[in-house]
Formats: sequence, C-alpha cells, structure tokens
Amino acid sequence: MVRLTFTGDIACDKPLLKAAKKGRKYDYSRVFQTDRVFSSSDFIIGNMETCFGAGHYGKKPLHYSTPDSFCDAVREAGFNVLGTANNHCLDEGVKGLKRTIDVIEKNGIAHTGTFRGEDNEKRYLIVEKNGLKIAFYSLTYSVNDCYEASSCEDASKYVNIVGFKKRTFSANPILRFWQAYLKPEIKQKIRKRKYGTVIPKFVDDLSVRTINESWLGEIDRQILEAKKESDILAVLLHSGGQFNTEPGSFSTFMVDHLCELGADIIAGHHPHTLQRMEQRGNTFIAYSLGGYCLSPSGEYLVKESLPEYSAAWHIDIDDNKQISGTSVTILKCVEDPDHYVHVVEAEDQSANIDAIRSRLGL
Repeated sequence: MVRLTFTGDIACDKPLLKAAKKGRKYDYSRVFQTDRVFSSSDFIIGNMETCFGAGHYGKKPLHYSTPDSFCDAVREAGFNVLGTANNHCLDEGVKGLKRTIDVIEKNGIAHTGTFRGEDNEKRYLIVEKNGLKIAFYSLTYSVNDCYEASSCEDASKYVNIVGFKKRTFSANPILRFWQAYLKPEIKQKIRKRKYGTVIPKFVDDLSVRTINESWLGEIDRQILEAKKESDILAVLLHSGGQFNTEPGSFSTFMVDHLCELGADIIAGHHPHTLQRMEQRGNTFIAYSLGGYCLSPSGEYLVKESLPEYSAAWHIDIDDNKQISGTSVTILKCVEDPDHYVHVVEAEDQSANIDAIRSRLGL
C-alpha cells in the first residue's frame, strides 16, 4: 500500500515572519509539529504559497516573499512533493519564481506547477513507489494582478495557469503606488461598505474569472499526457473564493472539467478555509484543504470561517493500484503570545470541530 497525504496552503504571513526573526536570521524550526500525522505517509504534498525572493520580506501588502529557512523547515516537516502554481508565484516576478524553484530543489523536494520557461520542460511530475506511478499536476486560476506579474510577457510560459488579465497601472506615480500598495485594512473597509463583507461573494464566480481558452486547452493536453504515463493522477487545483466555506461556480466548473479528463484525486487550495469533500465515481475531491500554516492574527482573515483549522487528507492506494480508502486528520494553527505559529493536530472537542467535520461532510 502507498499512502498520500495532502495538506493545505503553506505560507508565511506577517505575524509569523516577524515572530521568526532572530537577529538577522529567521527560525521556523518549531512551526510544523505534525510528525505523528505524517508518520505513515509515503508522499506528503502541499501547496507552497510563497516566493523565496531573497529580500522584501513582508514589505508589500499581500505579497509573499519568505526567507529560505522557511523551506528548510518544510523539508524537515517531511514534505517531499510541492505544488507551486498559485496566485502568489509571480509576486516577485519571473526572477523570484525561478529563485523559488532553485531553493526548493536545493532542499531536495520534488515540485511542479511553475517552471523556468525552457521549451523542453515537462509540466507535470511523476513519482514512483512500489511499482506505482503517480502523476501530480499543479495549476492555478490566475496570479496576483501586481506590477511584477503584469510585467511578465506570457505567464503560461512559467506557470500552469487558466487565465490572467493584466492590470492597467496608472502613469501617475502616486496613483500607481495607491494601486499596487493599498493597505489590506483599507481594502477591507471599502469591501465591507460596498458588499457588506470583506470578501466579495463574486470572487469564485465563473462569469468574472478570466479563462484563456488556449491556455486551458494546453492544460488539458498536459493532463491527458500525464494520465497516460501514470497509474494515479492527482491534480492540485488552486482556485476558489478566499474564506468562502462553499465552492463557487468557477471552482465547480474546474472540478467538473478535471473529472471529465479523468483525474483520480483533486486537492483544492486557495480559500484558506475548509470546504466540502466528495467522491464522484472514481474521483476523490477536496474543494479546499484550508491554510496549513496560517497566522490566526493575520490582517485579512475572516474569523467566522474558522481559518485556523485545516485538513491532512490521507489517501491509501492498494497493491492493485486502486484507491482503497481515505481519511482526514484535522489540524489547527495555534499562535503563542509572540505570534509564533505552531501547526498541530486539533485535539479540542468543541463546537468548532463539529462544524468543521460537518462542513467536510464527514
């Protein structure tokens, strides 16, 4: 038997960034306390939702650039497969994207989803264990419409991406600064006033998401190619409305599409809160596994969505190369008084846990 364990988004936001700083260094050695949860897993898979851009740590609102030592801690936690296609992968431009790949590879972690832009690159990952071939395909709905990403000539050259509409930045330097660096708390106030919520409901709406038909066609081709080369095909889908507890029409469209292509596993990321799980025929689906590493005091969280909880999703594959069972371990991000985050197995028997299990459909 081979066990796969999928987790949610691996990110380092501002409170943890500040708490981990020790002089000129950053210490993340105590963040990931999930050894027992991962002890029987052959492959531990997560979404690396940050750049290792060698600087600018925490200086840009809602941009992720993290010290290299964070990747060291991810490796020590046991992660051996990372998806890298997500909305933050071009936060530091193409240069930062490439450096992120370098740092992950330096740590000996297999990865897929972002690429150096070379013509002969395979856009998916094949791993093998006990004669079983597993293909991982990582893709994102888009990337952040920041100045760095908008400066990229063709995002699909570097990222498995469904669509991207370049943002038009004002020629006025003051307005451009306002567009690119508007503080999250100000954006929250504007959204709250306009929509009645800090996270607009339309963020996962098929009608407003950008889909590049050419890019989507290439994604289809790659996924079908990966399926031919493997016994099990797992898709890491970065999609959804942040802090929405139910998937919207774009995510359901993408899941329907991936089921038609023959995906065996669809592991969703991006909403930073847990959403339902389901089995559709031979396809096992988790719409969102939550934020594996997320500071509960983060500046843009919607607390009512219980973002401190996430899931480790275990999938067992038998000797006949069939998925024989799934199970879930509920995890929790706990923050100490210094805002240092510890990811642990949730042990509290509370109404929150009951709500989480109900949301997952367990």
